[in-house]
Amino acid sequence: MLNRSLSRMQWFSVFMLCLGVILVQWKPAELTKVQVDQNPIIGFAAIAVAVLCSGFAGVYFEKVLKSSETSLWVRNIQMYLSGIAITLLGVYMTEGAKVIEKGFFFGYTPWVCVVVLLASVGGLYTSVVVKYTDNIMKGFSAAAAIVLSTIASVTLFGLQITVTFSTGALLVCIAIYLYGLPKQDTSTLTKASDDKKASKEKLIHV
Repeated sequence: MLNRSLSRMQWFSVFMLCLGVILVQWKPAELTKVQVDQNPIIGFAAIAVAVLCSGFAGVYFEKVLKSSETSLWVRNIQMYLSGIAITLLGVYMTEGAKVIEKGFFFGYTPWVCVVVLLASVGGLYTSVVVKYTDNIMKGFSAAAAIVLSTIASVTLFGLQITVTFSTGALLVCIAIYLYGLPKQDTSTLTKASDDKKASKEKLIHV
């Protein structure tokens, strides 16, 4: 869709990032407080569909941003308006009676407003990242955010750092570094190889 290719090192860093995020968010079964009946097949199918939809949406969003002359901020307004409409519909379908009785902003505290503000700024920041870098870099930044938020949880909530988390965080950092390395220009190497091969064939012919 974007007419762009990745180097082998970038592909390697993407898979390393995936493994790192899995390790960072890994929680042993004995640490989960709620035990519910699970269907692994349905769960895996749901995750696969969600991943495919999310990936396609991200790539298409990048294509729209980079191929259109429309302002980035106009695009953000368009997406936010549609998102607000869909979200409001969902709120009134599930909690309509409570909203009518107590008001839409019932229970909003200053901290809740801060969280909403941060989420909004994060959405705008994501658009800027996709516009001026790419959708894969957005995924790397999201992975880095997961690591940083987990580290912050150590200070704020007393979360215990495990060997699994440390390994995953190290893999994420290495993957980010590897993906950012400049691509090797293979055109000159290919040309030199072809010239060397042509010279060798000429000598054999002589």
